[in-house]
Amino acid sequence: MRDGVCTKGFPKDFNLYTVSTFNGYPHYRRLDNGRVVVIKGNQVDNRWVVPYNPWLSKKYQAHNNVEACMSNMSVKCLYKYICKGHDCANVVINESVHHDEINTYLDCRFVSAPEALWQIYEYSISDMSHTIICLQVHLPGNQIVYFKEGEEKVAINRAAQRDTHLTAWFKLNAENFEARRYSYIEIPYHFVFDGKNCKWKVRQRGSDMVIVRMYKVNLSSEVFFLRLLLLHVKGALSYENLRTLNGAVFNTFREACYQLGLLQDDIEWRNTLTEAVATGFPKQIRQLFSIILTLCQPDDPLHLWNTFKDYMVEDYIHRSMPVLLAEQVALCQIESIINQSGKTLADYNLPTLDQFLDSIPENDDKDVQVFIDEANRVRPLLNDNQRNVADAILAALNEEPNNENKHSRLFFMDGPAGCGKTFTYNYLITETRIRHIRTATAAWTGIAATLLKNECTLHGLFKLPVPILKNSTCNVIPNSIHGEFLRQVSLFLLDEASMIPKHALSAIDKLLQDICNNNFPFGGKVILMGGDFRQILPVVKRGRPAEVVESCFKCFEHWQYVQRFSLTENMRVQIGEEKFSQVLLKLGSGTLPVKPKDPLRGCIEIPEQCFVNDNESIVEKIFGGTEEADYANCAILTPTNVDSLAINEEVLDCLPGDTKIYLSSDSIETDDHNEIYNFPVEF
Repeated sequence: MRDGVCTKGFPKDFNLYTVSTFNGYPHYRRLDNGRVVVIKGNQVDNRWVVPYNPWLSKKYQAHNNVEACMSNMSVKCLYKYICKGHDCANVVINESVHHDEINTYLDCRFVSAPEALWQIYEYSISDMSHTIICLQVHLPGNQIVYFKEGEEKVAINRAAQRDTHLTAWFKLNAENFEARRYSYIEIPYHFVFDGKNCKWKVRQRGSDMVIVRMYKVNLSSEVFFLRLLLLHVKGALSYENLRTLNGAVFNTFREACYQLGLLQDDIEWRNTLTEAVATGFPKQIRQLFSIILTLCQPDDPLHLWNTFKDYMVEDYIHRSMPVLLAEQVALCQIESIINQSGKTLADYNLPTLDQFLDSIPENDDKDVQVFIDEANRVRPLLNDNQRNVADAILAALNEEPNNENKHSRLFFMDGPAGCGKTFTYNYLITETRIRHIRTATAAWTGIAATLLKNECTLHGLFKLPVPILKNSTCNVIPNSIHGEFLRQVSLFLLDEASMIPKHALSAIDKLLQDICNNNFPFGGKVILMGGDFRQILPVVKRGRPAEVVESCFKCFEHWQYVQRFSLTENMRVQIGEEKFSQVLLKLGSGTLPVKPKDPLRGCIEIPEQCFVNDNESIVEKIFGGTEEADYANCAILTPTNVDSLAINEEVLDCLPGDTKIYLSSDSIETDDHNEIYNFPVEF
């Protein structure tokens, strides 16, 4: 038992049938026949019976737990020990003698039954499945030459006339246009090196049984940068061609690596911002620049600011604002974003704000008018339920927190997908900006956060730890910049509340009480949470239904004080999809009929219109015939990463144009600097 819960998952669920699961425990049949036995004062039925083997229980006169192994993955380690050398056992022989007792220790070999069988049938102990190919890496004329003493000149002349893996690759690219699709390290999967003729030939078979590596080189030498280029450049024709980018030939391989963004400098962030300014608005560019500052740690933030500041202030310049003032207002906006990460402009060596900027309001008169126009446009579109939510929140914001209303500042907005929860959030954000009330929005998942203005996750806003435990606390210092930011917020809008674990809310509650220096729930802040309990609840690793429910928001200590609103009108359903919308609503509410013969207690009949024919690809069904501009409105949902990768590859093959790959920048975090050398750059 742990925290009053059985660690083995008992009691199990009742089942009509035994169901086998791959690489997991079987779900045995457990009939709900009403039979109950009282053992030590506890009522026990079929859910509490441990799977057992009667014959073994009788033989050993003991309790035993025996369950079927549904895959060799569960037991294969037991049979692999014979490949690791024999097991040893120390045997003590005690022999009685006239004067003393002699202890003799013999090193004996223990042969298990599986190993005895393996040896009798002369099965192989080891085997080689893949071919390991090590590719040579060398500077021009610096290949390794092996020779016998006294035959140095002959060996050098012979080496000068023979191609290495690398030089043969250059020639292959010059002769075979198809080979130019691959980098040096990819070539062995498609071609075989003929050692006799020193050339690459097309591979006929076995491409999936090859492991390719390049020899390790000194990190401080020029050959290291050559090796780095060979990992990424495709179809090079010569050493000089490797050092050529956009028609410019660089003097060294190191310079070429810098230009390709393969070394740690700011070229990647310059390229990112260059792409952004082509399509993004100034506000979006400022947000992107702030993200680069806080998450990407550029080497020279000031140079990035000076290079792209003209694009970040365009909207202010168009309002006839002086250039200097426009730049400082833009910096003010950037600082408000990076403050949420506990950073200031000074931390990045950016220009500090002049003192008079403190008197500049967050939104000038034109901005406020924009928000007023937006609110006037949106408010008539609210239905009655949404308007009730908005009115309740705005009324709570007009009251100062006190002992009488401290429990009436928590709200929950329930509604299925499409009922306008996000629409209501964004309306409230607009209204609070008009009233100069600071609002912070966050969602439990990143995807949901992107739908909100001022998008942010709860982990980012409150610095929640990972994982979140019962006694977890937020990593925010009350007197820090971020602590001051949270202190000034009057309204928190938290989306996907049905997924938020109660321990996360407890940590947030303690944080806000701490920074606001009062013991009101959430420090007296107005909290509006929204979600749909028909959807996914908090994720509990291997948790049973009762554990999942126990971890959710409804078991939070302040749930009894929460004022609840329900949105029922689906604003997003399209004409012709009303029936399917009702099916989803019934599914979430648990009122959809289940299959009559249901081995897993809850299987439903999938509507026929959701099926894809066996000879039809789901990618073609969703993306086929779709205009390129509408691709962003199409999506295929899948619960596993393996399926999502395969589907994404198929989708990319359908899209027009060339695929552009953005490489990640990975680094090794270690206190031992020498340990970095144990990791090749390709990993």
